[in-house]
Amino acid sequence: MKKRVTKVLFMGFLLLFGLVLVQTAFAAETVEVSLPTFPVTLNGQTTSNEHSKYPLLVYRDITYFPMTYYDMRLLGLKTEWTRETGLIIEKNVKPFYEYLREVTDETNAARQTAQLAEGAIRVNGTAIDNKQEPYPLLFFRDVTYFPLTWRFAVDEFGWQYTFDPENGLVITNPDAPFETPEPWNGGGDFWGSIMGNGDMLLFFSFGDGAQPFGDQLPHPHFMLHNITGQDIELLPASQIWEYQIYRLVGADEELVYRRAFPFYSGPIDERHYIFSDIEDTAWKRSVTPGTYRLTVNGPEMFSYRIAGTEQVLQAPVKGDANA
Repeated sequence: MKKRVTKVLFMGFLLLFGLVLVQTAFAAETVEVSLPTFPVTLNGQTTSNEHSKYPLLVYRDITYFPMTYYDMRLLGLKTEWTRETGLIIEKNVKPFYEYLREVTDETNAARQTAQLAEGAIRVNGTAIDNKQEPYPLLFFRDVTYFPLTWRFAVDEFGWQYTFDPENGLVITNPDAPFETPEPWNGGGDFWGSIMGNGDMLLFFSFGDGAQPFGDQLPHPHFMLHNITGQDIELLPASQIWEYQIYRLVGADEELVYRRAFPFYSGPIDERHYIFSDIEDTAWKRSVTPGTYRLTVNGPEMFSYRIAGTEQVLQAPVKGDANA
């Protein structure tokens, strides 16, 4: 289980993520849809639907997902659309490391209306007669929605598919892991003293880099201090490190951005630390007023060796909000 390392609140920042939407021809027949009443986990990610601009939908007891640019990458798909060829949906076997999601202040109604998508549609090279499909592609809020049936999820795309009352719908695509292709590009230096570190052996800190009363956007970064008293070798992390942004909407927290980032492994001399910025494209986009929380998730324990030894030691991931 991931451990939340630190939390930082930011008031008054603006954020509105521009999504690249799948285009299709004008839709026709209107159908009634609803929001899921059960959890849905898509490739490791579970989000609510109450404030999502493009929520998951249910039609004829089948869950539908929005074919936005980032939701397609989340599941390992890609699309093309032209007036000549129509909508083409294919596998996109590659890792993804960044996800954007748009939320609104309004609460979605439990029941909505959508339309049947029209125009030419091909899935993995096969033409789809949408009017004859028992679970046709839909059109909702100017976005095409795709049915998560066994036929498409398992037979066409090779995903892992389970459903039970406790966990709801869980779909996993091992060919589209959430991981960064970027190499470590941070640095290291000598440190003097750290206040309030107690009995910690490795001290992790995460900060936003923004001025409290200025107009500077967040500039997330982290540091890891070696305070073991010895030269060490930090071993690769057991799970991916992830930077996240949540928007506070009323009493709810809505995930709006996540990014996998590289973490250091290698030697850290006594009384030295490593540091790195975290690439964050969220704040460079169109914006909307709101309250946001920035956080970093990672493994619960650091694994390391004392230089010149083979024994693997561990230290809990602890730190502060150095904002």
